[in-house]
Amino acid sequence: MTTGPVRHDPLARWRPTARDLLGFALLGLALLVYPWAIDSALARFGVRPVAAALLGLALAGGALPLGAAGGRRIDLPRVPGFPGGAIALLLAAALATGDVRWLFLVPAAVYLWLALLAAASLREPISLIERAARFLQPRAPDFIRSYCRKVTALWCVVFAATAATIAWLVANGSVEARRAFSSWGLWLPMGLLSLAEYAVRKAWFRYYAGGPLDRLWAALLPAENSARGRRSLAYIREARARMRAEGFTPPGEAPSR
Repeated sequence: MTTGPVRHDPLARWRPTARDLLGFALLGLALLVYPWAIDSALARFGVRPVAAALLGLALAGGALPLGAAGGRRIDLPRVPGFPGGAIALLLAAALATGDVRWLFLVPAAVYLWLALLAAASLREPISLIERAARFLQPRAPDFIRSYCRKVTALWCVVFAATAATIAWLVANGSVEARRAFSSWGLWLPMGLLSLAEYAVRKAWFRYYAGGPLDRLWAALLPAENSARGRRSLAYIREARARMRAEGFTPPGEAPSR
């Protein structure tokens, strides 16, 4: 007997486009690399040359949306002036005045944009976290909605507090405190919060997709032992049945013969 070809569900996995990768890379640079690199760049080149170079990059790049023709994208709420306009304004102020503090406020503008995105999405039926979840897995169940709204509200507060803290440190001229906060003082708490949210999510839904970590969670917290876990199991069975009916091969299953 011959084995038929595997038909993978086109909705089951996100395949990033070049524009997706570039957009995420720019966001990562603004949040991760910029706070570390800006002091070295300023010491080497000075305020105005650095501001001019960054402003040129900002104007050339513009606001890059996630997704492209033929690819999936996150439909983000509109926040007028953010992030491109706010960042360009800060860079232009640094170029015009020579005041280094405008450059130090760029990460604060990015975190403020994230907070405003999260807040704007809470006024709509689908929150920011749910949009991200459905971007990665469009077959995600509807029962994640309430949980995603709570997590979106949590990150809205975290991002707003982060932006306010950076702005306060810059306004008070706390150079060493700003550097510390931009490194371990910021990312260690965010990392711990992300790990805590991941653990709560696994314990709450007990939704296991079958990977190595999921197998470990399933051994520690069997889905059959809770009502929400049984709901997740029922949904996984229904989703797999729909995929087979549509002619696709569910993950981890052998193709039809």
